[in-house]
Amino acid sequence: MMNLNDIIQAAQGGQGVNNMASQFGLTPEQTQAAIQAMIPAFSTGLQRTAQDPTGLGGILTQLTNSVHQGSFTDPAQAGAAAGAGGGVLGQIFGSPQITAQLSQQAAQVSGVSPQIIQQMMPVVASMLMGGLFHSMNSQGMGGILGQLAGAANSPGGLGSALGQAAGGEQPAGGGLGGLLGNVLGGLFGGGASGATQATALQAGLNTLNSMFQAGVQVSQTHQQGLSDILSTLTNQNRS
Repeated sequence: MMNLNDIIQAAQGGQGVNNMASQFGLTPEQTQAAIQAMIPAFSTGLQRTAQDPTGLGGILTQLTNSVHQGSFTDPAQAGAAAGAGGGVLGQIFGSPQITAQLSQQAAQVSGVSPQIIQQMMPVVASMLMGGLFHSMNSQGMGGILGQLAGAANSPGGLGSALGQAAGGEQPAGGGLGGLLGNVLGGLFGGGASGATQATALQAGLNTLNSMFQAGVQVSQTHQQGLSDILSTLTNQNRS
């Protein structure tokens, strides 16, 4: 199973890191250091966002965006990736202030300037979305992502149903996984076919969640710094 670091290393035929080095005037070593410092923020942010019904729907929509798929495969898409990646950052991290704080944190760890890291983050975000879709598609789950994204954005669909379920009593087992089992079953109706489809969609989400792992070594200090910054976002959402 691929993780976020695997995805970036595989981007653009394995040349994504070198291409970003050229784009941002860094050495490949500096680029790797910046990426290794950023990826834990994306990992933590994605896992947090996926625990929120609205956030999950937003991630699913981003995953099916063809611009991100292009940025993962084609270095000529760098400009489009930067624009589209800004939307991903907003989806995962909320405010530009949070992204700026994360850039400062990654700069301290990597030695690359926070200004350059802040410019790199939307490109990396777009590549990650495209790579997650590519990995899911290669496992035969591209169609499942499309169904989930469609359900998330339809009136009374996944996002609405999850929101209602999250507002009520948590099902036995707790957490979003339990919610999804109930909600997917409800959306696709009873009977064998509905249950089969709900099970397939649940498996797809489980696979996606497993790929949100960073796949890089993270010092306790760096992880704590990221968690402190992102807890601000959580508190803002609750207020």
